[in-house]
Amino acid sequence: MASSQILSQTLSSITTIKLSQLRTQKTEYESRKRSLLEDVASETDTRKRAKLLLAGSEKLPTMAANPTVSLANLARFVQQAERDPAVGEYFLRDYEATLRGDLEVQSNKYEFASLYGKLVEEWTSAGGEADEDEGDGFEAVGREEMHEQRKTWEGYVFTPKETDPAAIKAYLEGIFKAGSKDVRRAYDALVESVKHFQEFGIGQGTTHFDEDSVSTCIRGMLRSDVLSDEKRATLRDFLGNKVVLSEIADVLNMRMATRASWGWGEPQVVEQRRNLNGRYRFYPDEDLLHAIFIYYVGRRFAVHLREALLEFVGAEGVWRPDAEPISKEDVHRRKYFLTVEVAPSRTVEGKREKHFTGEVFLDQLPAAMEEVRGSYGDDKSEAEDTRKGHVQVTQELLHMIETEVILRRKLGRDMVVLRSDFKWFGPSIPHSSIFAVLEFLGVEAEWLDFFRRVLEAPLRFAQDPADAEPQTRRRGTPLSTPLADYFGESLLFVLDFAVNQRAGTRLYRLHDDMWLWGDVETCAAGWEAMVQFAEVTGLDFNMEKTGSAIMVRKDREVGPVVERLPKGDVTWGFLKVDPENGRFVIDQGEVDKHIAELKLQLDACRTVFDWIQAWNVYGVRFFTNNFGRPAHCYGRAHVDSMLATFERIQKTLFGAESGGAGDHLKKMVSSRFGVRDLPDGYLYFPVAMGGLGLQNPFVKLYLIRDQTVEDPEKLVDEFLEDEEAEYRRAKERFEDKGAAVWMGSEWDDLRGQEFMSHEEYVRYRERTSALLLNTYNRLMAEPVARDVELRGEVKAALEEEEWYALSGYDRWVVQLFCKDMIARFGGLNVVDKGLLPMGLMTMLRESRFKWQG
Repeated sequence: MASSQILSQTLSSITTIKLSQLRTQKTEYESRKRSLLEDVASETDTRKRAKLLLAGSEKLPTMAANPTVSLANLARFVQQAERDPAVGEYFLRDYEATLRGDLEVQSNKYEFASLYGKLVEEWTSAGGEADEDEGDGFEAVGREEMHEQRKTWEGYVFTPKETDPAAIKAYLEGIFKAGSKDVRRAYDALVESVKHFQEFGIGQGTTHFDEDSVSTCIRGMLRSDVLSDEKRATLRDFLGNKVVLSEIADVLNMRMATRASWGWGEPQVVEQRRNLNGRYRFYPDEDLLHAIFIYYVGRRFAVHLREALLEFVGAEGVWRPDAEPISKEDVHRRKYFLTVEVAPSRTVEGKREKHFTGEVFLDQLPAAMEEVRGSYGDDKSEAEDTRKGHVQVTQELLHMIETEVILRRKLGRDMVVLRSDFKWFGPSIPHSSIFAVLEFLGVEAEWLDFFRRVLEAPLRFAQDPADAEPQTRRRGTPLSTPLADYFGESLLFVLDFAVNQRAGTRLYRLHDDMWLWGDVETCAAGWEAMVQFAEVTGLDFNMEKTGSAIMVRKDREVGPVVERLPKGDVTWGFLKVDPENGRFVIDQGEVDKHIAELKLQLDACRTVFDWIQAWNVYGVRFFTNNFGRPAHCYGRAHVDSMLATFERIQKTLFGAESGGAGDHLKKMVSSRFGVRDLPDGYLYFPVAMGGLGLQNPFVKLYLIRDQTVEDPEKLVDEFLEDEEAEYRRAKERFEDKGAAVWMGSEWDDLRGQEFMSHEEYVRYRERTSALLLNTYNRLMAEPVARDVELRGEVKAALEEEEWYALSGYDRWVVQLFCKDMIARFGGLNVVDKGLLPMGLMTMLRESRFKWQG
C-alpha cells in the first residue's frame, strides 16, 4: 500500500523522466535541424534542395506527425518534377516552403512542450514550500477576520446553551399530537419505524462492515470537503487494497460491538480554512478509523430518517396542500362540462409537489448508503456523483421562484418572497435541542448516549502549540458529516412541518437556507411559525440574510399584515430581488467586494498554474454561479448583465486598455520564462490538447445568449391566448355533444345549464391546466447552447469524433483560436499527449486549493 507521500514521489519521478525526455528530444531535434538547414543552404538547384530537405526531414525526431503535411505526398511530387514539366519551379519552391514551415512547426511544439515542463516544475517546487508561506501581501498569522471568526466560533462551540426540554416537548406535542387523528397516527408509525431500525437495522448481532461497506463509506468521504489532501490520498490507496479493506472492516466491527464504551481518545485537530464567500469554516482532522466508523453510523441513521419522514408526510391527511383544493361541487361541474380532466402530474401543482419532494425536502439526507454527492456549498459536480449537487438544486429553486413571481404578477395575484437562514447554524445548535427532538422521534437512550459522546469531542486548533489544553465541544455539530446532517435535518424537519401545519404552505429549505413565497397572509403566518420554532429551540436568525420582497396590487390594502414580515432585502449570492419589477438583479456592490478579494488572491499566487487555478475557480466559476445560472425566466437581460459585469471585473483588475486575464497571463509567463509572442489559443486550449486551460467566462454566455427568451412575460401572454382558445374549443364541444354522454340521475342538477363561465374555467389553473404547466416549464428551463459549427481548418485538423468529444465551450475556443494554433503547431494539439505529465497534473488539480489569508 503506497502512502500519499510515496504516491507523490512516484508521480514526481515520472514527471521528471518525461520532462528530461522532452529536453533531450528538443536538443537533438534542434541540433539535427540546424545541420540539415546548413547542408541545404549551399545547394542552388531548387529540386535538389527540396529533395535534401525531404530526406533530412524524414530522419528528424518529431513529437507527432503534422496532420496538415504529408511527407510521402511531397516526396512523390518532387519525384514527378524530375520528368514532368508541369511541376515547375513555382511548385518546387512552394514545396520547399512547406517543408521549412513543417520544421518550424516541430520547433514550436518543442518550445511550448518545454515551457509546459517549466510551468509544471515551478508548480511542484512551490508545492513543497511551507503552507504558511502565503505569498506577497499576507502574513503567516492570518487576516483579522480569521481571528474574529475563530473567536465567534469558539464562543458558540465551547459555551453550552441550555434550552428547556420540557418546553420543546410541549411544542412538539402541539404540532404532532394536538392536531388531526391522521397526524397522530402517522407520528406513532414514525416512532415505531425509528425504534424498529434501532433494534433490527443497526442493532447488535448484525455484521455491519465488510469490504463493500467500507469502500462505500470511503467513496462518500472522498466526495466531501472535510479531508486533508494527505488523508484523501490515503483513502484512495485503501480502495485499491482488499487486504487493508478487510482489516479495517474487522476493526470497525469490533468497534461497533463495543460502541457503548467508545470514545475519541486523542483530541481532534481543527483546521481553519477560508471559503470564497469570505467565511472561514472549521474542519476537524479526525483519525481515519474514527472517521469511517462515525461516517457509517451517521449515514445509516440519515438514510433511515429520510425514508421514515417521507413515509410520514406521505400518509393520508398529514401534509396540508399548498394550492387551493378543488371543492366536490366544482369537481362535479368540471366533470360534467369538460368530460376530460388533466392528470394531476401534468399540472403546475403536480410539478411543485414532485420538485419539492424529490429535490428540496430533506435535501441534506442521503437517499441511499451508496449515494455520492459533494458537501453542502460545493459548486461543482463530479462524474461519479449519483445525485444533483446542492448548488444545482439551489439554482433550480431560484428559477422556480422567478417563474412563480412572473406568473402571479401577470395573473393579477399578490406575491411575497421571503428568505432567511440561521446565524452560525452548525456551531450554534444547542445539544439539548438536538436530544429533545431525537428523543421525541423515538431515538433510545443507548444511541442518545453514543451521540452525546460523538458531539462532545475534545478539540484543539492546528495553529495552537502542541501542549495547548484541548477544549470539549458543548454546542453545535461537526462539519460536513452524515451525522451532522442527521442532527440538523431531524431538528429542522420540525420547522418544515410546523410551517406547513400553521401556514398551509411549503417551506423550501436547503440545509438552513430557507425560502417561502405566496400571498401576504400565508407568508406572514409562515414567518411567525419560523420565529416560534427558533425561540423554542434556541436558534437565532441571521438578519443580514433575512428579508422579504413584497409585490402586491396597488389597489390592495395589506398594511397591518406586511408589518408581520421581516424587513430587509431578499438576496442569494450576487442576486437581489427588485420588488418593483419582481426580478432577480445582480448586486454590483457585492460584486465589488469580491473583485477586491479576487485581486488579493491572484496577487498572492506563487506560480502560473496557481494563478490559472485561482482565476478559473474564483474569477470564473464562483462569479458565474453567484450571478445565477441563466434561465428563460430571467430573460436575456440577465445574460447581458452577466456579460457586462464580467467585462467590468476584467477592466477593474487588469486595466481598461488591457486584453484581460489572458493578456495578464501572457505577461506573467513572458517575465518569468522569457517566452514571447504566446498565442491566445495556448492559454485557453484544454490541458488535454497541450493548452493551459485558462477559462474564459464570456464563452459559455455567448453560447446561450441568443437562445435565451428576450422577454419572459411574453410567454405568459402566449399562454393566456392559448387558454382562451382552449376554453372556446371546450365550450363548442359541450354545446355540440358534450352533455349527451352523461346519463343518470346524478347529473340532473346540471342538465340544461349553460357552459361554465371563463372565470370558473380558469379558477383552478394550477391544478387543472396542462397549458400552464407547459408555460411554467418553459420559463424554468435553461437555454440550450447553440454550438459553433465544425468548419474550415478545424474540420481538416480534427476527426469528427474528436470534435464531438469536446464540450461546447472547448469547441468554441478551438474554433475561435484555430488559425494561429494550426499555423504555429501544424494542428490543434500543442504537445504530444504522451509527453505531458498528466498524472501529476490530475493529482495537483484534484488537491484542495488553499485560499490565502
